[in-house]
Parts: sequence; structure tokens; C-alpha cells
Amino acid sequence: MSNKLQIKWTKPPPAKLAEKGITLNLTDFNVLWHKEDDVEVTQFFQFPDPNSKSKTILGQDYGMAKRTVRGEPSEVYAQIYKNISAKEKFDKKWQQAKYLYLSKSPFHRASSDTFFNYVNNYGMTPKRFAEKTGVENSVLFRELKGQRKLSLEKAMNYAKALGCDPVDLLFEKQMCRLWGSVDLFNMNELDQPYWQCQIMPAPTNVPEAEMEGGLLGDKIIPVPRDIYRPEIKAILINSLGSHLHNHFAYYYRSDNADQNLENKLVVVGQEIPDLDELGLDTTRYFFGILKIEKGKQKLINPEPTAEKQDVCTGPFTFIAPVVSLVKRGAMKKDYSYFESIEQAEQIREAEEKILETQIKVQAELQKQMDKLNLDMKKLAELGEKEKAKIRDNLKIKGLYKSLEDIPNFIKKKVG
Repeated sequence: MSNKLQIKWTKPPPAKLAEKGITLNLTDFNVLWHKEDDVEVTQFFQFPDPNSKSKTILGQDYGMAKRTVRGEPSEVYAQIYKNISAKEKFDKKWQQAKYLYLSKSPFHRASSDTFFNYVNNYGMTPKRFAEKTGVENSVLFRELKGQRKLSLEKAMNYAKALGCDPVDLLFEKQMCRLWGSVDLFNMNELDQPYWQCQIMPAPTNVPEAEMEGGLLGDKIIPVPRDIYRPEIKAILINSLGSHLHNHFAYYYRSDNADQNLENKLVVVGQEIPDLDELGLDTTRYFFGILKIEKGKQKLINPEPTAEKQDVCTGPFTFIAPVVSLVKRGAMKKDYSYFESIEQAEQIREAEEKILETQIKVQAELQKQMDKLNLDMKKLAELGEKEKAKIRDNLKIKGLYKSLEDIPNFIKKKVG
């Protein structure tokens, strides 16, 4: 273990736990970045209290313990990661905490934790990776520890072996705060009434944006790289039964009431001065489709089956266009993602073969129709015997023979 790594029990478990064979159960993490080269992870543990008088599970008392691991980020990440089963949960919290620290600047070189994660997951191991790439163990060790940055050429080669996007190895993910949610069907009573399509505080049960204890309760989600700007914001559409349910809506905060956004999805702000007397926020935010009727601004519910279609009328203090709708989980990296990237060449070759075959079949069909003086309308009117005769003349089986060597698992991905 490196001298830089500090592991300390801030609330140690009783010494007699080990004597009684009682194990600690890791329940949660907290990640806090102090400096670029100094990160602290607090681990929270739970254990059956050996002094508990109850012998049943329901009546069992539990104790809590806390341990901190602090040091250089690559060493802390590796130390925690290799000793836990909830790897995905830890990595998510790690990325969120890193975003909060790095958010002052929009672009950063990737630290080694993403590379470490990919090399140790999704069917890959350091040994297998070294065999696929030919990289020396000493060099790979320094790269996994973050002591040696990846060059563009190396990232391209490593990405091919890992089945990932080289951008992930070179740059940090782009992320933003999930600040609100919207219900298209129902009114919700929270700290105040929220009407249909009115944006309310973000829910706490969104796995992509778990509450971060000690981090001001920030809820952080990834942003598609192509639409990222520092001012980008996101809300969750939480309306079971709607075609928009479980989508993140991304938009750029604006101070303009742009009238050119008619018939588009927007987020708008509306000032209600009377709310100040009640001690409430005077600005209300809504999500919907902008309409301009007789020169007046109006917001329409984007869910056509909702009972309430007219949401509110202007004037609006700002109108911000929704730049992207992304299904929850669509940006998650899983086994199928890495598998598809690794099979990219096979998929492209299969697409080309299928397209070439379809063109040949179409050309042969046109020849047969020209011979019989038929057009598509007349072809549809033919009986089954006439159609079968044309199919025999086309020799369909022979034309499609070239596709037999495409594996079925590739055909399913081509469609």
C-alpha cells in the first residue's frame, strides 16, 4: 500500500465482533474531493449489535461503523473498488463527486479510474487486456495507477481491445444537475401545489442521480457530449403511461422569451408576484409545447391523452428550447454496449452485404416485371401461382446465399 494512502476508522466497530464471527455489511459511501490529487471516501458499515437482547431478525439491534480512505485519487479508487461488491454504485458516486469538484472548468483529461474500471469489468481482466494489446505489465501498471497518461494513438488501440469509445479514455464525462421533475397527468402536493406540467423538485428515487450525503444533496446525471454547455440543465419526465415517461429533458437556461419556438418543446418561466406574500418562490417553471394564438403565448401539454391540455398562458419571462430527450439508462455502459463496439467491423460488413443483396433482388425483380410488362400495382393484383412463378424465375435462394455466412447474432443487430 502506498505511503500516500491513509485508511482510518473514524467510528470503529467493537473489537469483539471478530471473536464472535460477526461481519460488517457495507451500506453506503460518501466521496469528497479536497484537491485534484486528494480525495476522501467514507465507507458506512452496519453490523448486528452483539449486545442486542433480541435473537430475532425483526428485533435485532444494529450498530454503525465508519472508515475513511484518503489519498491520491487513482490509489483510493483502486483500494475501494477491489474490495467491494457494489462496484457500479461506488463508481457512480465517484463520478458525481468528481464532477462537482471539476465543474468550474468544462473540459478535463480523463483520470485513470475509467480506464481501471474498463480493464477490470465487462468480461475483461488486466491479464487478458495485456495479452490482447501486447502492453508490458509494468507499463500497464503505471497507466492504471494514473502515473502515465494515455496518448491519442494508445487510447485508440486500447479502445479497440476494450470495445469502448476512445473519448472515454481521454476525457471526463460531461454531466449536469438534475434539478426538477414534471408530471404530465396529475397535480402533486409537496412543499406547495404543483400543477400538471409544472416543474417540481427532482425526485430522490432516481438511480442515475442518487442523493449524495455531504455533497449538498446534488443529483448528477450524464449529458450527451454533443449538446453539452456549462449552462445546460435537466429535468425528469415522471409520468407513468405517457410516451415521454422516464425521459430526461435537457435545455439551456435563457433570459429570452423567443417567439420563434412555436410548436416546439420548451421550458418556460412565469412570474407570479402574489406568491411573494405567501413566502413562496415567485417564479414558476413549466414544461410543454409553445403555442402563439392571437399574439398571446400559451403552453400545451405534450401528452395528448392527458385531461388537462391547456397548461398556462403567458407572458413568460423566459422560453428555453428543449435540445434533447434521452431515455433513462440509454447512456449506460453495459455488456451489450462493449460487445457491439467489439463487433463493429462484423456489423458494418453485414450491413453492406445485406444492402448489396437487396439491390440485386430489386434489380432482378424489375427485369422480370419488364419482361411480363407489369408494374407494382399489377404485381399486387396477381394470384399466388403467378407470384410463385415470378419468385422461381428470380432464384431468390441463390441471391440470398451470400448472407448465409453472417452469424445470427450479427443479423439480429443489423435488423
